Amino acid sequence: MTRYLILLTGLLALPSLAANVVIFRGAGTCDGCPEAVGKLLQQQHHRVSYVDEHTLSAQRLRGATLYVQPGGSDDIDETLQALQPAQVQALRRFVANGGHYLGICAGAYLAARYSDRAAATPAFGLLAIDELHAEVADPAPSLLPMRWGKQVRRVYNQSGPHMGTTPPAGASVLARYQASGRIAALGSRYGKGRLLLIGPHFEADADWYRSDGLTLQYGLNTDLFYRALAWLPLPAAVR
Repeated sequence: MTRYLILLTGLLALPSLAANVVIFRGAGTCDGCPEAVGKLLQQQHHRVSYVDEHTLSAQRLRGATLYVQPGGSDDIDETLQALQPAQVQALRRFVANGGHYLGICAGAYLAARYSDRAAATPAFGLLAIDELHAEVADPAPSLLPMRWGKQVRRVYNQSGPHMGTTPPAGASVLARYQASGRIAALGSRYGKGRLLLIGPHFEADADWYRSDGLTLQYGLNTDLFYRALAWLPLPAAVR
């Protein structure tokens, strides 16, 4: 009996395999975007909490594994104007010290050095690219052909960015838009941490497609969300 109690105590003492994930759900995010990402991460049994422009802080990021900046409005300055410089600096320090950043659509735009290079409007400054631009400059949702390895998928896109044709030094290209060959999903580094930037919405569920009049004949792309997430060294996922 004692031997079994020792074994049980040892198992209980093992570190949790779940990551602590902080998702921004504040100014400039689109309805349902933070929750869609949160749902997929919770399905892997990661611990999810939400912050906004009032609660994002170095303290809230302490102990987190991953910060998520989800999709948002057509104007990423809505988020930048709501955040204080100290909050942006706390986010940079979080990633530089080994935390990870997932930016989807607007969240990818925000990772660049500037939201508007000509106006010298700074963004988060995590990615070694001055400014990102839309693959298709049309706010209407559409399905764009994207190539992941040898596979072509049609992905939900809503003015999502591209990351150019040549990645920054040390970055890894995960996917490219088929028509232009420009980068649709990218893994990069900032200090000790990693960035995962995704232009399209891999997290979009069937309700998104139906409400926007998009066909479901090509299927959803949540499997690509998990494949992309593998770029980040999160604790082993439970599926």
